[in-house]
Amino acid sequence: MPQKLFNVNFGRLKADATGPTGVGYTVLDEEGTTVTPRTTEGVYQTAPGIYAAYITFPHPFSGQVLWDTGDAFDPPAYAAEEYSNTEGMVEKIYQMQFGRWEIVNNQMIFYREDNTTELARFDLFDESGNPSVDSVFKRLRV
Repeated sequence: MPQKLFNVNFGRLKADATGPTGVGYTVLDEEGTTVTPRTTEGVYQTAPGIYAAYITFPHPFSGQVLWDTGDAFDPPAYAAEEYSNTEGMVEKIYQMQFGRWEIVNNQMIFYREDNTTELARFDLFDESGNPSVDSVFKRLRV
């Protein structure tokens, strides 16, 4: 899964708040569902009040990192940053559109624009769920 370095600046007055009750983050998807529960693991201070962590995301992913100061300060402070790792998806769609494709047995195979590097493979089925190349109703990624 992709990993990215994130930073948050809570200001000098919110310095020295690492550890289990200090600065942490939660990863939420686009619908606000928790992907990574709040954690302080891996959070470190880079300068007074500035914190960082390498955060791992599923791929593809679009959502946000929600930072907080935890119990270290009253009231707690919050910061949010959007993140998306779907940029490469546009390139993949382009490659699927301009590369060749072929049907072998009941599989459809898509290639990059170089016409040799395989991008994706799908099993093809008819309306009854039987393998088919004549009356394709559904495809499933292999």
